[in-house]
Amino acid sequence: MDNLIRLQDLQMHSALSEFLIALRDARLIHYASDLLPELELANEVDFMISIRKAKRVMATLNLPVEEHFRKIYRTRGEYVFCDYKLSHIAYLLVSINGDVENQQVARIQLELVNRLLSKK
Repeated sequence: MDNLIRLQDLQMHSALSEFLIALRDARLIHYASDLLPELELANEVDFMISIRKAKRVMATLNLPVEEHFRKIYRTRGEYVFCDYKLSHIAYLLVSINGDVENQQVARIQLELVNRLLSKK
């Protein structure tokens, strides 16, 4: 009988899981779609490539991708579209992993390098 889980314990586990999910989601403060005008992007395909690259950076470093990216659906007028909620780190990674031929992305990358060099 020691291996059985009591119903009360299962409910407590569920409440704890919900709390941890809410805590994680509280750190997702940006919408990925907010980057489209900021990066002066019109091509959604290139933008999705930036998101995939940013996710790969996190996965390569064994960082929990699900804590920084959450796929959501939003509405605008009569349309429903896919978007992502992003942590601040994910937001920045998507910004710097854009198409390097895009002037705004190139400026962000150069600004990042200049900031890193000025700290030395």
